Amino acid sequence: MSQRSQDEYVEKMRMRYQSRGREGKSRLLDELAEVCGLSRKHAIKLMNRPVGSTLGRAETRGRKAVYGEPERKVLKAIWLAANQPCAKLLQPMLEVWLPHYERQYGRLGNPLRKRLKAISARSIDRLLAPVRASETRKRNSGTKPGTLIRTQIPIRTDNDDIDSPGYVEADTVAHCGGRLEGDFVWTVDLTDVHTQWTECRAVWNKGQHGVVAAIAEIEADLPFGLLGFDSDNGSEPERSEDSQPKAARRANAVRQFLNWHLVAYLQERGEKPAVAFTRSRPYRKNDNARVEQKNWTHARQLVGYDRLSCPNCVAPLNEAYRAWCLLKNFFVPVMKLEAKTRIGGKYRKQYDRPKTPAERVLEWEGITRQRASWIRAQQRELNPFELQRRVESSLKAVFEKARNDLEEEVEPPETPTALPSASLIARSPTAPGLFAQPKAEQPLSNPPNKPKTKSAPVS
Repeated sequence: MSQRSQDEYVEKMRMRYQSRGREGKSRLLDELAEVCGLSRKHAIKLMNRPVGSTLGRAETRGRKAVYGEPERKVLKAIWLAANQPCAKLLQPMLEVWLPHYERQYGRLGNPLRKRLKAISARSIDRLLAPVRASETRKRNSGTKPGTLIRTQIPIRTDNDDIDSPGYVEADTVAHCGGRLEGDFVWTVDLTDVHTQWTECRAVWNKGQHGVVAAIAEIEADLPFGLLGFDSDNGSEPERSEDSQPKAARRANAVRQFLNWHLVAYLQERGEKPAVAFTRSRPYRKNDNARVEQKNWTHARQLVGYDRLSCPNCVAPLNEAYRAWCLLKNFFVPVMKLEAKTRIGGKYRKQYDRPKTPAERVLEWEGITRQRASWIRAQQRELNPFELQRRVESSLKAVFEKARNDLEEEVEPPETPTALPSASLIARSPTAPGLFAQPKAEQPLSNPPNKPKTKSAPVS
């Protein structure tokens, strides 16, 4: 019997109990204890309660709730548009996002707006608990060992001493669908260490020209100059254009980050100062912890783990990345680790106040007036909900092209394999019985199971 059914049964018995005599109440208590499995004392307490106290009883414990469904509706819309940040990041975002929310969904009342501006991170967690999503899919690594060029690129193990923008960490993300063989789309990800400004671009097969072109485009979009470039220790084989045969592509394999083309781009810059090129230690992902984190928040959370094996997906994916990076850099705050203390067997971490990468760039003393005015103009003119709509529209085009590419792929018919000749099979001691072998007409003079006898020498 369910709890609701038991409550309904107890309520009916309570109505009968009130009108019974002493013997009737005793028999009714016996029946209630037998049906519901209650002790007699508990049954007496239930029967002595007022009629109607079991069904529809309101919970009266604790103080009255301050936040409810109106606050959850607004928080859910902003939380989904910002790609589901944690409550500690969502709480400082509300001051910037609420004006855009009112332009998009209608004006909020003053009491609701005040409650949303005063809400705490813990209250946001409780309100969003029913709609919170989870993602537990594993990643795939496309990193392979480097070559001789590793010895000429210095190792950098710690970026905590950097106090100005321009020093970036670089990495790639494979959109391979769990299979690293064949051709597919990759994402080049660059993250500034000081401001957490992140830019992503999609390339086809990580070709040398595509990767360098993507890095040049990212550098042009940065609100500061490029001073340092720190990549991982590994390097991935880079493929050439599709017009070349597979054998030529394998022969022309070069390296993705640790290659001479990128070295030349970073060192031979004409009037611009040369960029310091460093790498991390082998098998130490924490050396590039910042860009490894952005691989998840900027690439995996956006595109997922599906395989993008169509070169036509690169253009719409780059459109999605441009809008996505604007949304992340101007409207989604990040926290930076300030201190890490070990207490017994645990670590205690202290973070600074959440700020957007654009706000961190504006706080930099070396920013030019032209760049600062451009950032402030972008903060006024951009609409995060419109950026999110552009991202979803571009992603829809990406997956439509990927789906059409899969539908157009037709597996070639299997050609029957030519069987070897009977003479070859007969001569092979381990050949299977594919052909019937002729039987001997006369028995062998020396069967294999009898040893040979030596004849006596002729004198």
